[in-house]
Amino acid sequence: MKKVPLPLNESDRLAALESYTIMDSLPEKAYNALTQLATYICGTPIALVSLLDKERQWFKSSVGLGASETPREISFCQYAIMGEEVYEVKNALENELFADNPLVTGNPDIRFYAGAPLKDADGFKLGTLCVIDTVPRALSEDQKNALKLLANQVVLLLQLRKKNADLINTQKEFQNFIDLSKDLVCIANVNGFFYKVNPAFTTVLGYSKEELEGTPFVNFVHPDDLAATGLEVEKLVKGELTISFENRFRCKNGEYIVLSWNTSPDPVTGNLYCIARDMTSEYQQKEKLVKTSSELSAILNSTDFSIISSDLDGTIKEFNRGSEILLGYKAEEVIGKTTPSIFHLWDEVVKRTEDLSVEFGKDLAPGFDTFVFKARELGVADSYEWTYVRKDSSLVPTVLSVTGIKNREGELTGYLGIAKDITREKEIELNLKNSNTLLDESQSIAKTGSWKFDLATKDLIWSKGNYKIFEIEELPANKLYEAYRKLLRPEVLTSLDLAIEKSISIGQNFEFMTDIDFPDNRVKHIWTLGEVIKNEFGQVIGAQGSTQDITEKKLAEQSLINSNKLLDQSQSIAKIGSWKFNLITKDLMLSKGHYSVFELDGVPADQLYQAYRNRIHPDDVSQLDQLDQKVMKTGEDFKINYRILFPDNRIKYILEIGQPYKNEQGEIVGLQGSIQDITEKTLAEQKIFEKSKEIIDIKSALDESAIVAVTNQKGIFTSVNDNFCAISKYSKKELIGQDQKIINSDYHTPEFRREAFVTIASGNIWRGEIKNKAKDGSFYWESTTIVPFLNEKGKPYQYIGISTDITQEKLAKENLNNALTDLERKNKELDQFAYIVSHDLKAPLRAINNLSEWIVEDMPEMPDDVSANFGLLRGRIVRMENLINGVLDYSRIGRTKIEKERTDLIKILNQVIDSVVPVEGFEVIVGANIPTITTEKILIEQVFSNLISNAVKYNDKAIGKIECQYESLPDFHQFSIKDNGPGIAEEYHKKVFKVFQTIEARDKKESTGIGLSIVKKIIEEKGGNIYIESEVDQGANFIFTLPK
Repeated sequence: MKKVPLPLNESDRLAALESYTIMDSLPEKAYNALTQLATYICGTPIALVSLLDKERQWFKSSVGLGASETPREISFCQYAIMGEEVYEVKNALENELFADNPLVTGNPDIRFYAGAPLKDADGFKLGTLCVIDTVPRALSEDQKNALKLLANQVVLLLQLRKKNADLINTQKEFQNFIDLSKDLVCIANVNGFFYKVNPAFTTVLGYSKEELEGTPFVNFVHPDDLAATGLEVEKLVKGELTISFENRFRCKNGEYIVLSWNTSPDPVTGNLYCIARDMTSEYQQKEKLVKTSSELSAILNSTDFSIISSDLDGTIKEFNRGSEILLGYKAEEVIGKTTPSIFHLWDEVVKRTEDLSVEFGKDLAPGFDTFVFKARELGVADSYEWTYVRKDSSLVPTVLSVTGIKNREGELTGYLGIAKDITREKEIELNLKNSNTLLDESQSIAKTGSWKFDLATKDLIWSKGNYKIFEIEELPANKLYEAYRKLLRPEVLTSLDLAIEKSISIGQNFEFMTDIDFPDNRVKHIWTLGEVIKNEFGQVIGAQGSTQDITEKKLAEQSLINSNKLLDQSQSIAKIGSWKFNLITKDLMLSKGHYSVFELDGVPADQLYQAYRNRIHPDDVSQLDQLDQKVMKTGEDFKINYRILFPDNRIKYILEIGQPYKNEQGEIVGLQGSIQDITEKTLAEQKIFEKSKEIIDIKSALDESAIVAVTNQKGIFTSVNDNFCAISKYSKKELIGQDQKIINSDYHTPEFRREAFVTIASGNIWRGEIKNKAKDGSFYWESTTIVPFLNEKGKPYQYIGISTDITQEKLAKENLNNALTDLERKNKELDQFAYIVSHDLKAPLRAINNLSEWIVEDMPEMPDDVSANFGLLRGRIVRMENLINGVLDYSRIGRTKIEKERTDLIKILNQVIDSVVPVEGFEVIVGANIPTITTEKILIEQVFSNLISNAVKYNDKAIGKIECQYESLPDFHQFSIKDNGPGIAEEYHKKVFKVFQTIEARDKKESTGIGLSIVKKIIEEKGGNIYIESEVDQGANFIFTLPK
């Protein structure tokens, strides 16, 4: 296994990738547009935005590839993120890293790869923007640069997505904080009307948001508090940044409650940001405390405190009203019955005990002694923060001070615990902490910071946001200024000092921009705003202000410039363009891409509109004009296809998408939009339409002429045509959804069915004949072809069976087989009969022949006429025996299996000539081109022997001549045996091939009349033909053919 390359910062890189929360997110048009653009620029069928996780590469966007991810270990992109430049593999088959990669050896058959790393602002390479092709190739430098620019755009999208997500989360958290706040939070406009209110207004006052928003807030103020409230608001007019006051506010039920207000104005809009708290219960408590203190002035001097006294064992002796309010218990429920321990959290008691044990070196047990240890052992008050547990189990933060109670003799008689509810203080503390945290987080998100500088001491104070911007550790105020100056370039220091001097001299606020260099060659662009701080005498004593990291803004501005340039290039490559047209002035503006598509480069601006209209196909001009009029009336967006015509009669097909734009009065004054050259797409669609029609026609023809059925991979019918229903006698409703076994006839063996299934399941076409069973129980035969449909993995997902009804052919074949079987039986009987006849006929012939020979031997001086008769008798006997042999040979032709072999016909002819042609008186010519063929050697020898022997036997010339010639025909071998004998009259041309037919009397020429019949039968049995070309006294030419 090849070693997987890993960046040195892999763990940090993976953490950075996770922080983007991009993995397994839904597709987004912005990314898809960039990958589509990459395929246009690089001319490849595949482009991907690939992000590399620990185990996989996942595609945020893909063009031309169905997969959403692949294992990281086989990815090309894992090598691309190891470098800074475009990583290119020109031919994967020739690259040892990838030659055996499954993405190369299998789908998608990668041959070419190029990937630009996606490097974020922190230097982490999250993945690549890559392009892929199935053929070897190489990118030009311009294409590589374009790919890198597109990769930068992908990174910008990722960072923008992350920032948007962070901002949305922050906004949601802040909104949730406001919505869940028990305090009343609102915004009032400069006219004193409620603009926005939070849900607490409804909870506390009873009014709905609709009843409050848009209503003057003074409508709810108690009449006696209006004047005081007005004076407080006037403070804001005089320049105070925040005011705090209280007034009585009317609830929906008519009652008034006391609200404590904190209000600050927005310096830009003048709106008032207000927070109010219901202080009614606090006021009520104060009143109760005042009343109680008048009754218990020596002991209970404030109702804000809980006062509890106990004896030395901890049993409660006194439980004041403040305790009842704080803890929810009545005095009679606890006095003399329990100790104060029940008001505490046990975990806090244990923790405090452990701390005291460590502090004083004693092993203390948690319990009542924990509260009184210091008062008893040291005689001092022990103040400590505790969490009180109320009777209803709610918790209250308190400060408890425990002291000893002594009698006149100084003896300790008990303990006094005074507790104060510090809920308010804790809330203020928490709010302050949250505010500081929120400020730090907000500055961190916004990349801003704040600072304050003391001119006299040179003390410099920074917020955490400032430290994060300048990337230095927190320093004391008296050291920070020098550290800050060391970060600045010399020329920036000079500008800074001049700005400070100018601000001190004239007391003017200032602003400036600095570039900060970092050791890793990064540069940050920092924008600083400051305002001077003056003392009561108007003297400048320092400055304060804010800073902002505007690096991304600067980069974005440069990126925008580059993007516009890239847009022009991309539009040209992608054959798209943009335009804007003023319907009133007829001014037309086109992008470079538009000029390129319409081929209008060099046309002056004052002639552009007319040149543009001249490009439009004459048949399409009117529909564009009508569209303009429609859009002027309806104001709707539009989309239209039209053609443009060039002087050389070329036509381009254009897709145009646009919308109207309006002037300040809301009137439609023009149109704007984009165009795309869709010529290639349109022509391709036309071809697809034509092909689709062809496919539909083929399907219709199949439905008309064939039996068609479609099943899924499990053999369930999903579609059948009418012919299938007709032959199976099932309706479509009865077949769809049923297993194909519904028509199984059980005729075929399991092996037959298994072989067919294995063939199609392997993705191969099966052809064969199947016997099926119809609904009515009848059987029918089909000649069937089953074609599997394969998915992207090469596995069948459905099958189509196309069949023809061969039931009648099968029945005819069965009848033919029966007839052939019967014929074979009769032929065997005929063979047996011929053998018996020949045997029974030859026996008496041999006896007669022997007898005639004996007589001749016994009568050597017999008369000439008698001797001649005996000669004639023996001739008849020989002819009769030859006739019997010929009959046997004729009957056996075609029924005796003779193996074929390579046969040299010239050699065969020479052997026949040597055996049947006399040496004297004959001239024989054998064609040199006579071939060697594969045939039954014995039979072809018999053909030549019969034809040549006849040519010799019947020749009447002093010098006989025989020619054996050959001609190769397209599908046949053609042979001819020609002689110069007496010839054959035309009426005998066919007769001579019949059995027992001769031309001359047998007494004149000895012949059985069966030789040519045997020749004709041999040749026709082999698929050939034989015929005669002859005239009387012109010789005879026997011509025959044999299949090649």
